[in-house]
Amino acid sequence: MEIYLLRHGHTPQPGTYTGSTDVELSIEGTRHVSNLSPLFDQLDFDCCFCSPLSRCRQTVSLLAIDAELIFDDCLREIDFGAWEGLSFAEVQANYPEQLDKWAREGEDFTFPGGETIRTFNARISGWFDKLLTKKFNRVLIVAHGGVIRAGISHLLGIDHPRAFVFNPKEARVSKISVIDGYGNLEFFNCSG
Repeated sequence: MEIYLLRHGHTPQPGTYTGSTDVELSIEGTRHVSNLSPLFDQLDFDCCFCSPLSRCRQTVSLLAIDAELIFDDCLREIDFGAWEGLSFAEVQANYPEQLDKWAREGEDFTFPGGETIRTFNARISGWFDKLLTKKFNRVLIVAHGGVIRAGISHLLGIDHPRAFVFNPKEARVSKISVIDGYGNLEFFNCSG
């Protein structure tokens, strides 16, 4: 199975913890996604899976993919809770104890009023495991940076704590080929 992973385009809230907050694409984000059309015009997908959040819905609509489109809540970004919309500097100023706790607890950390990292990783891993049971040749997944990072790590057999070696960029596509249950990263953060 060929799995194409596309992160949504740029939003008006760069550099912030924007997970469950529903924001739209910026004008720049719309332009960058539109520039990917030539790449996707060359590919036939069996199915396209997409996060239901506006930035992903807009991204997939700009590409006009000719395939079944499924919006799936499992592909939502992690819920940062009280940190939603804040920059790292603002989190550092307002939640220094929580940052220390995150460093200590790792995957067991729960964002204040949000989601546990372990729960998020299990949600994404479980979703990709279910995908691999399907008889698709080629699929497109339009989602968020954290979802793509966790998905790639899972498909390649990399421990979740090491997932941050991958930094999916906005309006960039990555490809993994999975053969006999083994993932191979074909390319990462391609702009077309």
